[in-house]
Amino acid sequence: MPMGYPVSFHAHSPRAAKPTRLHPLLQSSSSPLLNFDLRQSPSTITSHYKGISLRGFTEPATQPPLPSITIVSPHLPWTATVYPSRHGTYVTVGDVIDELHHFLRKQISAKEWNSLPSEKDRRRVTDAYERRYRRISSSRDYDDEKTRGVRRVDFLMGLNKFMGLAPSAEGPGVLVFHSRE
Repeated sequence: MPMGYPVSFHAHSPRAAKPTRLHPLLQSSSSPLLNFDLRQSPSTITSHYKGISLRGFTEPATQPPLPSITIVSPHLPWTATVYPSRHGTYVTVGDVIDELHHFLRKQISAKEWNSLPSEKDRRRVTDAYERRYRRISSSRDYDDEKTRGVRRVDFLMGLNKFMGLAPSAEGPGVLVFHSRE
């Protein structure tokens, strides 16, 4: 787990360039190490793996470490770009998780709503939005969430379980985001 993840960095010549590897906490899997409901705050993340510590979230998201990462999804029309936080020089696991959360919490515009290809898709997004705010037990939070309307996470149409990231054919700094019900 994170203890076995190499954190020493060595410069690679272009001829000896190695493929980018993802941190185990972020790797796409049918049984990911992180239990993360994308509708909720990262503070709710749990794990079935006993070896996870907060230190893992401060480690580089990739090996070699990258100064930025672009995240794409087959379910979303947007891309997210992740940059290092706290004056860092590389993107950490925590940076990726935090950016995914902020990215998916953004309210959508009328133009984005109208970009949905069909009435069926608009209904599925509406259903996801209604399920999201109806899960909230606090009446104040319920009303606040309902009032704020549809967010990007609702475009996942119920595929709210984080399943990890995988390398993309688009290059070493582009990762594909996977989720499921």
